[in-house]
Amino acid sequence: MEKAELTSLRMDELKALAKKINMALPAKATKGDIVNALLTAGPAKGRKGPAKKSGVSKKPAAKKRSGSKPAEKPAETPSHEWNIPPGVEEPLLARERAAGAKYYTGSVEQGPVSSYDELPEGYGEEKIVLMARDPSVAYTYWEVTQARIEKEKAWLGWDSRLSLRIYDITGIQFDGTNANAYYDQDVSENTGTWYFDLDRPSHSFCADLGLLSPKARFLTLARSNYITMPRDSVSDEIDAEWILMDEEYWKRYGFPGGLSSPEMQEMWRRRHLQEITSPGFFSVGRRKGK
Repeated sequence: MEKAELTSLRMDELKALAKKINMALPAKATKGDIVNALLTAGPAKGRKGPAKKSGVSKKPAAKKRSGSKPAEKPAETPSHEWNIPPGVEEPLLARERAAGAKYYTGSVEQGPVSSYDELPEGYGEEKIVLMARDPSVAYTYWEVTQARIEKEKAWLGWDSRLSLRIYDITGIQFDGTNANAYYDQDVSENTGTWYFDLDRPSHSFCADLGLLSPKARFLTLARSNYITMPRDSVSDEIDAEWILMDEEYWKRYGFPGGLSSPEMQEMWRRRHLQEITSPGFFSVGRRKGK
């Protein structure tokens, strides 16, 4: 038996093993002493024969009679395998299942795998959307089906081409015919996008997707939303005034002990108004006073 195996045994098991091979142990022998003694003795050393009977001589142990049983080897130390009784196993398994159920969110539904690299080229719609990117540039995207284009070309003319028409509808109620101005842009794709450099800040626009014939006839297939471009300058609003509610005002500017007189309160009120009113308004007032 190896040293590691002997070391893993308990003291009573080591003593039983030493007793089995008739090994005498000191009264105060430690576990290490017993292990070393067993390793030194080995399986055949330190084993003593049975006690001698009076008047009877015993032959050396090396000579064995025919038919005699071979010397027994020391029994192997049984392995300690802990077995759970049947009545205890079920509660333990139930607790494990309950602990695992805390993180269970349901079975995973196996659906079709989708990828952003496989988006469809179109959705079978007929639409156009117009958006303002900045004071000068507008962005639009559109879609129209090939079936609709072929249907309209059948009577308008097969030589007509897909186009975008941009209308300037600033200050009017647009009905499709009364735009301030418009211009056309040919496109070649049924589904696409386009940036328009309009260079008209603060103007309103809308866009049509349609077919333009060689005779300048325009057939609308879809109309966009209306947009107003942002202005490209600062606001001309200079007389805006902002006030606080009385409770919030005294909370911010009142003194812990309160103001001593109505005159003091009025002074703080006027100073507060000067702080929160736009400078342009007061500059006009001063010039008028002069």
